[in-house]
Amino acid sequence: MRAPVNSKRQNPRRKEILEAALRLIGDGGVNSVTHRAVAEEAGVSLASTTYYFDSKSALIEEALELMIARSTECVREHTTAPAQISQAELIDRIVAFADAQINDPQAFLTAQYELMLEAGREEYLRPLARRWTIAYMDGFGQVVESAGLPRPKEATEVIMKFVEGALLDQAMTPSDDFLDSYFRPLLTDLVTVWARGTPS
Repeated sequence: MRAPVNSKRQNPRRKEILEAALRLIGDGGVNSVTHRAVAEEAGVSLASTTYYFDSKSALIEEALELMIARSTECVREHTTAPAQISQAELIDRIVAFADAQINDPQAFLTAQYELMLEAGREEYLRPLARRWTIAYMDGFGQVVESAGLPRPKEATEVIMKFVEGALLDQAMTPSDDFLDSYFRPLLTDLVTVWARGTPS
């Protein structure tokens, strides 16, 4: 028989509160997070949020920890590949990743940009932002190398900067045909040009 969950950190209600905080961050930014707003979003008492999180900063930091864990898993899902793949598969994997980011119901995309912006203002969030960036670069670095692109480290940097910028554009001005009419063609051009050879 499983022992009851007694720890604050393992309690399911605590996770519900973090989920609610993450939704608020995605919808309205970090400044929309207060204990009262999170309690309303989670459908719990105000006392519950203050019991599990003694400050707004702790609540924001742990909500963003949750986002990073999920986002990193999304990267892993789309970048775990055999030792050799085609450039077409590389493009397909990156497009699938972008699709997952855009259509995620748990506010990954907007919460990620909020993390980047807030880390620029608040030093305590910078280690989280660095960890997120490293996870992205490691995952995409492996799949770029599997596709045989020259100078894979630099190729990964360029491709990820394109992905981040394109997804930010989509977050600001959503388009129904973003992936097919904009993202995939430009990514294909980028990969094709890079594969032909880049200056040393």
